[in-house]
Amino acid sequence: MGRPRRTKNEELALEENFKNFFKENYNRFYYYALRFIRDTEICRDIVSDSFHYMWERRDNIVFETARSYMYSHVHHLCIDYLRKEKMKENNADKYLTFILGQSQEELQEQEERIEKIMEIIKALPPTTQKVMELCYFERKKYKEAALILELSESGVRKHIMKGLGKIREEFSVNYKKGRY
Repeated sequence: MGRPRRTKNEELALEENFKNFFKENYNRFYYYALRFIRDTEICRDIVSDSFHYMWERRDNIVFETARSYMYSHVHHLCIDYLRKEKMKENNADKYLTFILGQSQEELQEQEERIEKIMEIIKALPPTTQKVMELCYFERKKYKEAALILELSESGVRKHIMKGLGKIREEFSVNYKKGRY
């Protein structure tokens, strides 16, 4: 059924306690986050997000344990941030290694293939072309594309299969002729 509603005075007292908790502890949590992350703006965001998270759950605040809870929450947000940054860094390194490992000739061939695929897509019937653009360039799910184009999901799949079939056909014919 839920928790009974607070009176106006109880709500005001909770807000006042939260404000005091914020004023007394903001700097503490900020400097704690700064131990992990050297970007001051990111640390401010993390601490603000933690306080916001706590405010949204204010009905369950136990001020005697709130500081421990906040340290834990700030710590987890810092770890999450660092993991995401590490992942971005790893992906950038992999991409750079991939790009640097390719010769100019390979890059040129890849560009030509992409241009050819774009030509094939532009030559498709309008609905198939739009489905391909939505699903591959705009990264829409089949369901989203279906809603946008007022088709069924199976209709979107059929158009995708048709478009991919044309691309495969063109490349297999030209591959046999030694063009790709």
